[in-house]
Parts: sequence; structure tokens; C-alpha cells
Amino acid sequence: MLIPISVEKRSRVIKLQFFSYFDYFVVLIMVLYAGRGNKFFESGSLLDNPIGVSIPIIFSIILALRHRVVFNKQFYILIFCFLIYFMAITVKFGELRPTFFLTYLFIFFIVYVLVKAFKTNLFIIYEQILYYLSIIGFLFWVVQVLMGGDVLFGFFSKIPNIDTFSYVSSQGLNVILYSVQPSTSSMPSGIPIPRNCGFAWEPGAFAVFLCLGIYVNMFLNDNKVNRKKHLWVFVLTLLSTQSTTGYVIFLVILFFFLLNKNVKTIVLLSPLLVIATILISLLPFMGGKIIEVYSQVADIELIIENSIVLESSYAPGRFASFIIAFKDFLNNPILGLGSFNEESWLYKVGADVSAISGIGNLLAQFGIIGFLFFCILSIRSSLMFAHKKQYKGGLLLFILLLLVSVSYSVLFLPIIMSFWMFSLFEVQEQRNMDSGNRVMTR
Repeated sequence: MLIPISVEKRSRVIKLQFFSYFDYFVVLIMVLYAGRGNKFFESGSLLDNPIGVSIPIIFSIILALRHRVVFNKQFYILIFCFLIYFMAITVKFGELRPTFFLTYLFIFFIVYVLVKAFKTNLFIIYEQILYYLSIIGFLFWVVQVLMGGDVLFGFFSKIPNIDTFSYVSSQGLNVILYSVQPSTSSMPSGIPIPRNCGFAWEPGAFAVFLCLGIYVNMFLNDNKVNRKKHLWVFVLTLLSTQSTTGYVIFLVILFFFLLNKNVKTIVLLSPLLVIATILISLLPFMGGKIIEVYSQVADIELIIENSIVLESSYAPGRFASFIIAFKDFLNNPILGLGSFNEESWLYKVGADVSAISGIGNLLAQFGIIGFLFFCILSIRSSLMFAHKKQYKGGLLLFILLLLVSVSYSVLFLPIIMSFWMFSLFEVQEQRNMDSGNRVMTR
């Protein structure tokens, strides 16, 4: 079965592009793995989870064969450069860890195949899949709210071995397409209504995927069929996550959306954006979260001390996590830690504290080299999308990824990497943009 996904009009010639159910299924697999709602999807260790790690690789190989993907020199240069980095980190710490190199070799392979097989249609497929996952998540959430308390959580807990299968924050449970947390996880924010986790390991992460879907819907999708319906589903589901990160990113997207409208539309809608910003900032849980984030920054030493003395694990907020990870970056500024997490200053003092900051962990793990690699490629991809789709705000995607990475370590998940590494693998698109820029400057 072939599914038409987009219509391109070039010189009055209408070009339909078709993708099979298998193509959609592969992208669905990548999205669910990014959600990390259970240990099967979350664990990226070849030794600990060989079947779970192998599934995306096997499907990517089949996808490459079906679409006759040819590997260009950019892919080989990337692997060669990463090999040099791997050798340098091996020399620095004096130990060879081939699984580290293999893990990222497979990740780069998956991302390359996704980009070359689908090109920009990858993001349209992502948006369509996320639309159905949003509906499923929202319906589950409504049932959870109507049941009240931990009734739905109690039903999930009766599934055999689900507690050892799930990887949801706050001791939540996952049934692949939906995750549920105990009601107490929402109580610190002063809201008795549960938060919608969707398919992800926590509500904020689900909100991040929704925001990327909204970005695709509003800026990358040329097909207007069902576009508004998808957008309303995304926005409604985003509201149910009660995520500060998600709300902030959504407001940024709305700002750039207005930037691309005519003056009359901007004048009419700008007050609504201001009112929406004020209302969101006044939500009960927003103030509580902000206070909690800043209090954790002030209590970093106490958190570490409690972890050591009480022999317990902690996962502090985004800013505290960044400060913790940034200290590892300062200790290893060029290459970072690589896979040598035991060289982290937290490990050396005996503290079990997990930093959740995506940008902080990027700096800590790969140093300034990895940070520049991410920034350069994400800016190039961001500019490429803006040029290809002809919208104002060339750095929009880059800004969204930075906002995402402040809170969550999702930058090196294949479906997310496909956004910011797109310009590296789609060389022809980059050349078209460069040639277009040269024409404009003449």
C-alpha cells in the first residue's frame, strides 16, 4: 500500500510522492525509541540490550535497501572524523572502548538513511505519526482524569512485570503508546490534574516532541489538507502536558509565525500573543516550577551531600543539572568525557546525581568539539529549511533545539538528529541554498 504524502508544483507539473506503510512504521519506531518510555527503548547499550538496539538498525538497513540509499562522501568523512575523536579520547583516558564507537556509528547510519530515504518528507511523516500518537495520548489522559486519583495507574500496575519494563519518571508506568505517573507527581506543582506523558518518559519530553510537530506543521508542511486539524490536536495535547518548556517553545514558534504574516495580521494577533504569554506565566504550576528550579541551584552542594550520605540518587532541575555538567566540561574542555563517565567529578566524590541538561551533557560528554559540531550543523540546517520553505527567521530551528536542550538530553536521538544533521547529508539542498544566496547578492 502506497500513501501519497505531499504535492509539489514545479513548472505546472504536479508531482505526487508516495511512501508505504513500512516507511511510516520505520519512522514510528524511531519516534517511540525517542520517547524512551520503557527500558527496551531507553537502553542504548549493545551489551545490555542487544535486541532493542538491533531493531532500529535492522529496519534502517531494510529501508536503505528499499530506497536504494547511496552513501556519499559526507557520511564517510563524518565516520572518519568521529574515528579520530574516538582515538583521541582513547589515548586521553588510556582505555579502548569499541562499543562507544560502534554505538555512534550505528546512530549516524540510522540518521543518514532516514534523511536520504525521505529527505524533507521525513518531517512530514513525523508530523503525521505524532498527530495519531497525540490523539491516543490525549484520550488516555482524559480517561485518567475522569477516573481520578491513581485508578488508571492501578490498572497499569496489574500488568505482569510492567514495573521492571517501564522507564517513566516519578515511578510511572508505560504501555508503549502511553505512560502514566502516580498522582503525587503533579502535587508539588499544586495541580491535582495529572500531566499527560503521552508515549514519552515524562510530560516535558512529550511536550518537546509536540512542539517539533507544531514547527513542522506551521513551517515545513506545504500540504494544507488537515493541517489546521493537526495543529489544534497538537496545541490541545500540549496544554495537557503542563510543561513550562513546552509552553515557552510554543510561544517562540507563535512569535516567528506572526513574523511571517503581513502587517495587518501582526497588529491583530500580537495582543493575543501577549495575553497568552501573561496567562501562561500566571498558571499555578509555572511559579512553583520556577521557584523549585532556582532553589535547586542554590542547594547543589546539599543535593550532592545527601546523595553521598544517604546513598540515594537524585535528578535535579535543568539549571542545577547544567551547572553540575558544566563542571565536567571545565575539567575536560576539548574532548569531554566521551564514554568515560567514571571520570566525572560526581562519580569521583561518590554521588549518584543525574544531570538532565541536554546542552550541559553535550558539553560534558563531547567538549567544545562536540558543541561546535552541533551548533554549526544545526544552524546550517535551520537556514536551509528557512530558505527551502521561504519563511523569515532562519535561526528558528536552531533556537528551538537550544530551548529543548536546556531541559532534556534528546539531541543525540536519531529522529531529533535528523533535524539538525539534515544539511550535512542532503548536500544538494545545501548547494541549492548557497547558489540561491549567490544569485541574490549579485
